[in-house]
Amino acid sequence: MNDTPWIEARTIDLENARETFALAARHVLADVAGDYHAVITVPELARQVQERTRIRNRQAPGLWIGDILFRVAKDCHRRAEPLLGSLVIGPDGRMPEWYADTVNAVRGDVVTSPEMHAATERLECYRRHGADLPADGGEPALPRRPWPASGRHAHRVRPPRGRARRVRRPRARRARRRPRSPPRSPLPRPRSSARAASWCCPRPGCATTATETSLGSGHSNPPPTGSSPLNRRTTGVLDPSR
Repeated sequence: MNDTPWIEARTIDLENARETFALAARHVLADVAGDYHAVITVPELARQVQERTRIRNRQAPGLWIGDILFRVAKDCHRRAEPLLGSLVIGPDGRMPEWYADTVNAVRGDVVTSPEMHAATERLECYRRHGADLPADGGEPALPRRPWPASGRHAHRVRPPRGRARRVRRPRARRARRRPRSPPRSPLPRPRSSARAASWCCPRPGCATTATETSLGSGHSNPPPTGSSPLNRRTTGVLDPSR
C-alpha cells in the first residue's frame, strides 16, 4: 500500500502535471506491451497513472488522457518505436477518436482504418517490448467486445471463454375463453283458465255447465265430440222431453 499523500492536480502547474502523467503512462503501457495481445482501457490507464504519480485529477479521463497519449506518441516517435497508444482502447472496445489524429500529427500518415492500423501497431509493440510471441511471430488482433477494467492486469484482445446463456423461448399465449352466456330465464307457464264451454250435461235433470265442471264442482265428464245436436247448443239446460 502506498502511503504517499495525494496531490490535487488543480493545485500544481498544469504542464508539470501533464508531463508527469505522460512519463507514468509510458511505463504502464510498456508493461502492457510485454503481454501478447494485451490491451488496456482508458479508465484503467487513467487510474494507474494517478496511482503511480499520486496526483489526483478529478476531471473525466476522456478530457485529458488524449493529451497524455499524444505526449507519449511524440516520445515513441523520437525513439523510433511503435506507438504505445495503440494499446489503449475505449470502454466500447474500439479505438478512441483521437488515435487517427495523433498518428497524423506525429508521423504525417493518414489513417483510414483506425482499428486495423492500431492492430498492426500493437503487434509491433509486443515484439519491441519482449512479449512471448508464438512461433509464427504472432498476428494482429482486434478487440471484439468491451473489456471492463478490473485490477492491475491488462485485458487480452481475444475474448474469454464462458458459458453460453440458454435462450428462453417465449411461451405461447393462451387463447382467451369466451365469456359464458347468462342462463336463460324459464318461460312462464300458461295458467289454466276456466273457459265456459258451449255444452250442457246430457244427463236428465242435471243443470251443470262446462264451466262448473272445469272448476271441480259437479261432473268431470269431458265435452262431447262429433256432430251431436248437443254440440250446437250454446246456452240453457237440456230438456229431457226432447
